[in-house]
Amino acid sequence: MLAGIRVLRIGDCAGAGFCAQLMARMGAEVRALPDDDQAAVRFAGSAFEAAWYGLDDNIPSASPAQAYDALFADCDVLIDARRPSAVQDTALTAERLRQAHPHLVHCRISAFGDDGPYRDHHATDITLYAMSGLMQATGDGKREPLNARPRIAQVSAGLYAYIGCLMALRRRMDDGRGNGVEVSMQEAAMQNAEIALAENLHTGKVARRNNDEHALVPWRTYPCADGAVFVCGGPARNWWRVVDAIGDPALGASPFGSMAERLQNRAAFEAQLRPSLADHDKWSLFHMGQRCGLSWAPLATLEEALDDPQLRERRFFREAHTTDGRPFRGPDIPFRTFAGDVPAKTSPPPPSPATSDAPPLAGVRVVDFTHDWAGPHAARVLADYGAEVIKIEYPQRLDGMRGGFPHKVNDFARFWQLHRNKRSVTLDLTRDDHLAVCKELIADSDIVIENSRPGVMARLGLDFDELRALREDIILISMSAFGTSGPYATYAGYGGGIEAASGLQSLTGYAPDGASYRVREMDVINGIYGAAAAMSALLHRQRGGGGQWVDLSETETCCWSIGEYFADCSGSGAAPEILGNRHPVHAPQGCYPCAGEDRWITICAADDRQWQALTACIDAPQWADEPRFADAAGRRQHHNEIDARIAEWTQARDPMTAMRQLQTAGVAAGVVMNAADLASDPHLSAREWFLETQGIRLPGLPFRFLRDSGGLRHPGPALGRDNQWLAEHYGTLSPIETPRAETLGTAFDTER
Repeated sequence: MLAGIRVLRIGDCAGAGFCAQLMARMGAEVRALPDDDQAAVRFAGSAFEAAWYGLDDNIPSASPAQAYDALFADCDVLIDARRPSAVQDTALTAERLRQAHPHLVHCRISAFGDDGPYRDHHATDITLYAMSGLMQATGDGKREPLNARPRIAQVSAGLYAYIGCLMALRRRMDDGRGNGVEVSMQEAAMQNAEIALAENLHTGKVARRNNDEHALVPWRTYPCADGAVFVCGGPARNWWRVVDAIGDPALGASPFGSMAERLQNRAAFEAQLRPSLADHDKWSLFHMGQRCGLSWAPLATLEEALDDPQLRERRFFREAHTTDGRPFRGPDIPFRTFAGDVPAKTSPPPPSPATSDAPPLAGVRVVDFTHDWAGPHAARVLADYGAEVIKIEYPQRLDGMRGGFPHKVNDFARFWQLHRNKRSVTLDLTRDDHLAVCKELIADSDIVIENSRPGVMARLGLDFDELRALREDIILISMSAFGTSGPYATYAGYGGGIEAASGLQSLTGYAPDGASYRVREMDVINGIYGAAAAMSALLHRQRGGGGQWVDLSETETCCWSIGEYFADCSGSGAAPEILGNRHPVHAPQGCYPCAGEDRWITICAADDRQWQALTACIDAPQWADEPRFADAAGRRQHHNEIDARIAEWTQARDPMTAMRQLQTAGVAAGVVMNAADLASDPHLSAREWFLETQGIRLPGLPFRFLRDSGGLRHPGPALGRDNQWLAEHYGTLSPIETPRAETLGTAFDTER
């Protein structure tokens, strides 16, 4: 898809490696220069992990200046992930590159952005997870917040960097000019907290960790005969089927007969459910739930995922080698495409003197059939950067993000956030006249995106062959739980089940012998992959490749997000150790209590110099010369003792004050921020990150362009707001009435 695109990476951090690897898997030619230990977030991992990210194969350079001059002239994309201070006053500033190389797409990835009070803060993965609001919602509410083992912030940043670069390349094909893309890892990661942020801005609610208890019941992992299984009551209309299959009528009778009753009686319901699960293994429960139309899933280990029949049949894992020849297996490509080839090299036109303030996707039309979270987020990203996105809503079963109350379907902040900048039209596609109008709309569109089970679109007469008959170069993005082929193809999935089945959830916990916890938030990350797939197909088409059908398995994209752990597990023969808040290399690292209710700070001594600085800050200067603590290996052996001393120092201090003191000393420290902290954060305020329209404040953009960026035009629309627009433009249909509340059905209705 990206054949002929030449990419240069500088900065050995996982986020930049992730972006560059995705480009390479899509066909781009990727090279890398050494960064002289100036990466925004230094990589620390095994040789297998480094090989997965492509961080083990830099090209030699006798002189950086010579390398830059020689390489930039024939380079399309530069990914620079060095610290802002390392780029300042060099040949790689955005202004210098714009003048010297006007064709270049220059992507800057840093921990907190290239400006603002936190610009030069030191960061590791735990710092970013804490300061993006995600760690506050991970783990047990009776304990300290829990770090995610997957590199959520860097994966998010790498994906958004990929999307931004492709948007800029597509725009360059029109005007010949490159662009700058700036990605803050913190802001990219905050997209995963978009619902918590939107609800805080609207209601003041501050979400926190709750031991993975979901707002719906059941909706979590439970113990079973051989491990654990993800059990959910969704779709709610199918719960009664599994009641019959599992053989316990009480699970479907009062007081557990409806979702509302189960919510009111959570503890009693779970006490009734657990014995039934204990008699079955996780795989038989997985298939039982799926046969009943429910999105159940096994809590798989990495070893089980590597040998999963679905992934095996789809040939998802591939053999690879480290630079010294050691074999490992890692994910191949995150999504599959069905399309023709493009020319090996497509040169940009000469730079145009004309300027435009239109966003990068202006003129692109998207028909959005998605629901819940992952698919809507994918379409939201396209809408934020200028695409006209038209959400198709089915009045008899509304999107779950509109809630379960027909009289309040326009009143939820989560819907305002996920469907901002979109149109809303209500169509009943079981009616021939509504389906005919929908097809006319698709014929005038560029992209169709859907996240139903495979087969649903075909039953509506809207599969890829039908869509191509409407428009030959149409792009169809199909986001399903397991993909459109393989033994699980017809199975359903929500984020919690997909996270479990992929092996991802197995990586995060407080201790090796304890429970595994969900991270925040794979629904969003899968949505980012959806937007990346759409941009890949759109650029492919503009380069002469025609339309495409993209088959995106959200289980496979989850696996791609932890590709380095599959590489290490298969290469070393051992699964990663469950570390809680500690680090496999750095020490000390942890989450420590501060003054105030549920206030915490993360601290990581990423090298010996940071350790020396930390000992001075915590009033333990004698430890700086203590032989036991001379290196990270020694400090890991005495981690408990060090943790106790750090906690003694932090618990009497305000978390922001402690962070400022530690960061001033050069230590990677970050407050475990909640939604309220982020809403009033001085760094985000200085960067003008939050957006506002019509008196509604919402989270900001995941990345920004040097010119012609995205923005917030309006919050998520009222149900059927654009029905009149649709009738006026496609006049074969009489005006579509906006459904009355009493005629609406919600995603939470129970049917038997």
